[in-house]
Amino acid sequence: MGRYLDKMKTDRHLIGYSSGNFGKNLLLGSVDVTLLFLLTDVLGIAPHSVSWLMLMVFCADLVLDLGAGLLAAWAHNRGTGYRRLIVLGAPPCAIAFALIYSLPLLRPGSIGGIALVIIFFRAAYAIIDVPHNSLLVRVATDSHARGRASGYRTLFSSGASVVIATVLLPFMGSAGHRATAGQLSWLGVASALAFCAAMFVAAWSSQEEEEEGGGERRFRTVAKVAFLPRLDRLFGAIAVIAFITGFATPMFSKMILYIATYVLNQPGFAGRILLTITLGQLAGAVLWIVLVRSRDKTSLLAISHAVAACGILLFSLSGNQPWLLTASAALIGIGFSGVFMLPWGILADIIDFAQFRHRERRETATFATILVILKAGGAASLAAIGWTLGALGYVPGMGQPASVIEGMKLLAFGVPMLGSAIAILTLRRFAVGHQMHARVVRANRR
Repeated sequence: MGRYLDKMKTDRHLIGYSSGNFGKNLLLGSVDVTLLFLLTDVLGIAPHSVSWLMLMVFCADLVLDLGAGLLAAWAHNRGTGYRRLIVLGAPPCAIAFALIYSLPLLRPGSIGGIALVIIFFRAAYAIIDVPHNSLLVRVATDSHARGRASGYRTLFSSGASVVIATVLLPFMGSAGHRATAGQLSWLGVASALAFCAAMFVAAWSSQEEEEEGGGERRFRTVAKVAFLPRLDRLFGAIAVIAFITGFATPMFSKMILYIATYVLNQPGFAGRILLTITLGQLAGAVLWIVLVRSRDKTSLLAISHAVAACGILLFSLSGNQPWLLTASAALIGIGFSGVFMLPWGILADIIDFAQFRHRERRETATFATILVILKAGGAASLAAIGWTLGALGYVPGMGQPASVIEGMKLLAFGVPMLGSAIAILTLRRFAVGHQMHARVVRANRR
């Protein structure tokens, strides 16, 4: 235990950097879990209209994150740095988030106004998200350290998920009433302020590790200003993993309000399930941080997908037995922590592999493109949910026919398990382990 405490002391700058994930997940996690329910059941927008709205968001994300990558690389190479860009971009992002949760209070007259608010949030979020993720390459150059940093990020993200499950979700059941719309708006403002505080702490405490040789700083690696990364086999594989992580895996969490309300007939149980998943993620993050010291991140990611899939399968077979639902939710959380944690450390290593192969470093373009895939996958999953529910005849607040119930189960259970199976098959041919990465880093320095 003492050895691990000493290691955490040396990782203080990694922990400080990772604290930004509390703020980021507080915002994006809230939107991911509650936006669809907010639009359909609180604002009363038809599911088909929501699908078109999510398609607009999908198209906007294609441009916004890639543009943010160009901006981050340009600013970094001219001395602004990733950390300063994070500080400058945090306040606009906080304002955009507060506007989303003020929609029930503002009651916008058209779906176009709602679309502008959501796209404003996505654009502002991209400006801080791309440099914060790119900073992972700079705060840690060792594959093991990047694995630990990814774990710390997951711990902070899970902490934000606890807040979402215990504070935000309970509000959603009654947010449609005028009396609580103001409370939801103030809750959005409070979350936005917490986000700003977390991002400022992350920017202030992050310590960049420069390329070194013989104990002396030799040069500062310049990030190439490019719109897209180098497209090769390794990037193609991580792109597949990213799409699964954005589209398939979160489908369970996005459907949990519907499953609890219409399948389990226990609307209040959604918060308990999400909280259990989050506590499982906290325990899982510690587990994967310990294991990443001796196992490659790719093999651990495959194991994480297997654990998550087993948990979802058990949940689908649990009926209305609360103890079995809770136990399977904890297992899902352990798997989810590795699924969401480990790809970031792998992606940081892939940038070093790409530099070795192509003799140029496109770190912001690489992170921005993966973020596009993740966020576009998330928007596509919301659109798929809205289109499927609308096609099946879903009517908010009413008893649902068997076809709608089966469709909800397929979305919540079948899609994530299929995604995990594809991810495991992809990871079987993913050779970017700790030892190989160390050799590539030494070659790059030479």
